[in-house]
Amino acid sequence: MSSSPLLHLHELMAFDRHQAEAAILQRVSSSYLGNHTALVRVLGRYKLYIDTRDRGFGSHVLLDGFWEIWLTLFCARNVRRGMTAIDVGANFGYYSLLLAELVGAKGELIAVEPNPHAADFLRRSVELNGLLGRTRIERLALGSVASGEASLYVPHSEPKNALIVAETFLPHPQDGSLIKVPVTTLDRLSASCTRVDFIKIDAEGAEEVIIEGMGETIARHKPMLVVEFNPARYTDARGFLERLAGIYGSLRRLDFSGEAVPITCADLLEKYGADDSLLVLSRDKPA
Repeated sequence: MSSSPLLHLHELMAFDRHQAEAAILQRVSSSYLGNHTALVRVLGRYKLYIDTRDRGFGSHVLLDGFWEIWLTLFCARNVRRGMTAIDVGANFGYYSLLLAELVGAKGELIAVEPNPHAADFLRRSVELNGLLGRTRIERLALGSVASGEASLYVPHSEPKNALIVAETFLPHPQDGSLIKVPVTTLDRLSASCTRVDFIKIDAEGAEEVIIEGMGETIARHKPMLVVEFNPARYTDARGFLERLAGIYGSLRRLDFSGEAVPITCADLLEKYGADDSLLVLSRDKPA
């Protein structure tokens, strides 16, 4: 069990990648609670419930106490008190905990997670860390239309990678299960918000339809977007990139130091075509 004091937010904001990883590793600890559930200290600060059957995200977080440190640092440096942040694909709540503290008592976090099992873990973690009062948890999927249902496929060994699939999709029972989930648009979800400042979208290929359903939000609030992008997931990846660039004027790709670096559509499709990239879109250059 670590005896180091909790990591402060201002320290996390100031650290580079290697400093952050070292400080978090000094503080990571976990306890198995039974029933495939563990409680782990993440980011040297928060308590997060994890499903121990998750071989990707869960395994790394249990041992390291962090996940995608480059995105973690980017969020810490760019989300401020009083903001409204939206975490699309919140999963077990790793980023939600960080974002909820960053926006402060006068800000708001909307955490969107369609997988009921993951959403239960998310809510428990948010409540345990005292952040429920500023967090709105939405158990639904986002798309281009504001009504109906969708089929969510949840892999047994990788709940993090749950994804919306076609109605005709038939999984092997030993691999995963299908769940019907309600669908709405981000425009409808954020209609009552007086401001929307920051949106993270990690939706396993549904990013394109989600952005189709948030045109009013972009026009009204001009939020900073962080969007996971992999060309293999879209029927017209170039067209999708060009639409994004057309809305915001330019594209940036988050590098492994947590910096948003200008990038062209051609490089995203060719140089990074086999990778998951995190795109940063904003009217103003991020920190």
